[in-house]
Amino acid sequence: MTRERRKGFTLVELLVVIGIIAILCAILLPALSKARESSRTLKCLSNLRQLGLAFQMYASANKQYLPYPTTTLVASDPTQGFLWFNALDPYLNSNTKGQNLRTGVAADRTYKTFKQCVVYELFEGDKTSGGQNATKEFARTYKMNSHLRRYGPPSGYAKITDCKKSSDFVLVGDGLSLDSTGMVDSVFESGQFSFEVNDPAEASPSLRHRNGANICFIDGHAATVNYIKTINKTFRSPLQGIKVKTWESEYTNAGGTPVDVPDPTKSPAQQGLKRNPNMPLIWSDPPRLYRK
Repeated sequence: MTRERRKGFTLVELLVVIGIIAILCAILLPALSKARESSRTLKCLSNLRQLGLAFQMYASANKQYLPYPTTTLVASDPTQGFLWFNALDPYLNSNTKGQNLRTGVAADRTYKTFKQCVVYELFEGDKTSGGQNATKEFARTYKMNSHLRRYGPPSGYAKITDCKKSSDFVLVGDGLSLDSTGMVDSVFESGQFSFEVNDPAEASPSLRHRNGANICFIDGHAATVNYIKTINKTFRSPLQGIKVKTWESEYTNAGGTPVDVPDPTKSPAQQGLKRNPNMPLIWSDPPRLYRK
């Protein structure tokens, strides 16, 4: 009695199977990539809503005043307790666990995940020990609107009630960081705690979420904004060769060219400036609210 010989796959059959798998991968991988990015975008929006709530609670506890957007308010305060990154800690349930491993200004900062976009965790480097380093610990993926301060001198805190049209007034959101430059030491734009659109020399919004930026507004709601016309921005020295897409200034001159405000002591109308239709978000309100 002869045993029937078991048949294997032919070369043609194997090639057909491989071809089907390749087609499925080509179909599914972009969908998986979109799903992963959607997940990151939603997590980022959740973080910003938490920050928005913390800003609201801070204002309620401090006679409607907001924390300061930068480190420049009180030079004599080494802890920088006025800075938004530090001032919101009591409202974010931040703790000092592991802070005994930090030195210098880094010892006065906590690193709650709410304070950074999810892309921060992809950066190389250590954020749990030592002093302020030049890459990951230095990086700020979320930044507060630079104009949320009273124009000086002396420059001072803004009140949340100073902001008209609160649903369009930018509070905090995605700012340029190392995901735009790679792991380069001491990138000015990455290390800033604040951002804006009017002065191209300052840190700008980062369009890291499907060519849009996640923004939390004064009224506390957060949204992905990606319908605005973009421009190419060049980084400061020594990264002049790197360009990223960002947004135009909120003001234009009589010729329709986007500009910074020449004189923050006067209103835009007094200077012949108009709102830029390509930038419907509100960042400032000179002469009351503007970067010094």
